[in-house]
Amino acid sequence: MSKQRKALDQILGTFEEETPKTKQSTAVDTNPLAAQLAKPAKKKGKIRFTLDLEKPLDDRLTKNAKKLNRTKADLVRIAVERLLEELEQ
Repeated sequence: MSKQRKALDQILGTFEEETPKTKQSTAVDTNPLAAQLAKPAKKKGKIRFTLDLEKPLDDRLTKNAKKLNRTKADLVRIAVERLLEELEQ
């Protein structure tokens, strides 16, 4: 059973959608506690992603992760950080 992955455009579309605005009544305007509770709560979220790698690259990444006692995600994160540093220079 494999999961069906969403297209990148579909994922990015969810970030671009605006949150619905709440209607404020006159009672909310006069009561500071009610005004605070009427605001939508903000939650911190993690961005999770999957990489579709070619089989040989995935095998090399798995082998090196095992050898270095790291996860594949750690190695990808380190590689992306180094790439961004090089691009900034």
